[in-house]
This record gives sequence, C-alpha cells and structure tokens, in this order.
Amino acid sequence: MFSKTAHWYDALYGFKDYQQESHDIINLLKKEHPKAKSLLDVACGTAEHDRYLSGVYRVNGLDINPAFINIASRKNPEGQYLVADMTNFTLNKTYDIVFCLFSSIGYVKTLNRLVKMLRCFKEHLNRGGIVVVEPWFSKEQWNTDGSVHMLTGETTRGKVCRMNISQQKGSLSIIDFHYLAGTNRGIRHIRERHVLGLFSPEEMQSAFKKAGFIVKFDKAGLTGRGLYLAR
Repeated sequence: MFSKTAHWYDALYGFKDYQQESHDIINLLKKEHPKAKSLLDVACGTAEHDRYLSGVYRVNGLDINPAFINIASRKNPEGQYLVADMTNFTLNKTYDIVFCLFSSIGYVKTLNRLVKMLRCFKEHLNRGGIVVVEPWFSKEQWNTDGSVHMLTGETTRGKVCRMNISQQKGSLSIIDFHYLAGTNRGIRHIRERHVLGLFSPEEMQSAFKKAGFIVKFDKAGLTGRGLYLAR
C-alpha cells in the first residue's frame, strides 16, 4: 500500500480538507464521548488528521507502511507511531477512541479479517470508549464503468500524476495505479495494485456485532461515505 509512493501521498491528496474533517470529527467525538482524552489512529497514513486532532487529544497511530510512519512521526512528534498490521497488533495500552478513517478498512479484504480487526480494536479500547470507522464502498456502490480517474500533485521535489481505472473481482475492488513522477533526476513510471474488500452495510453491521460491539451508522459521515460508531 503506497510503499513506492508515500512521499507523493500528501501532494496527491492536497484537495482533501483534513482540517475541516478533523474539526467535524472533534465535534462528533465531543458529543459521543465528551470525556475522551486519548485516541489511536489505525491505518494513520501520513497522519494529516492527527496534526489537528493532537491539539485536543493525545494521539498515537499505527500503519503497515514504514514510510508513512516516518512521515507521521515528523508531523506529530509528541505521538507514538508504530509499524503494525491493523488486524493483529498488541500495544499494551488502551484508548478512549480508536478510529480508522479514509476507508482504510477496505484493505482487510475479507469478512473474517474484518471481524479480527474489530476485535483487535475492542481489545485496545477503554471502558466506555468508542470506535469510529469510515467504510469503503459496497459492491452496489463500486463503479466499474471504465471511467478514468486522475490526480496530480506538486512538491519541492517535483510533480506527479496518478491515473487508474476501477475493476472488480467478486467481492474485491481492484485499483491499478499508474504514476508518472518527475524530478530533476528524470521521470519514472510507477505501478501499484490496491485490492480492497467490498462490504455491504449488512456485512459491516454483522462484523461489528460479532466483535462484541453495539453499532450505529451516521449516513453523512465526513466525506459522504458515512461513519460507523461502535461501543
């Protein structure tokens, strides 16, 4: 997952309003858990949300990508960031809030791993704590009409363009990203395949229940994909 392109990630997602999303989630969390003080960001990526959340909560994070963890640690030096698999981690620490945003949950791929991940979340949750998950798409929502998607970005190092066409195989969405990344050393073509599970709302609800949660769904969420709130 973004193992070859982590340093381009923030440039490509420069359009995403992390500050507003962080403001929205702080308001939501203050309503759902006003006494919360600690937060674990699972699949934290470059930790752009945490730059804003760390002003309100003690924020730690984990991600399977070491390059993301290096970036996250620089952005939030007071936090602890670890390389770990979100379906199987042991931190010997619990939190008031455990969340997984930007649809990273899709990377578990299967329902069994989804339940395993949620049970792991529960093991790291304080009494009265809350889990927040932003879902990926369902099979009905996933668009495989051949549309071409493109993002561009620019940093002091150079410029990058990323293109892809969406595919589907059974209950999996497949995204083959093609990057053209240009610096003063030349232009590189980089390919990455991302495979994410397509879970229906019913499957998501069932997975939370199997993991021991009582769950509700906020249809609007942060970006229109909704949010699952579980205790």
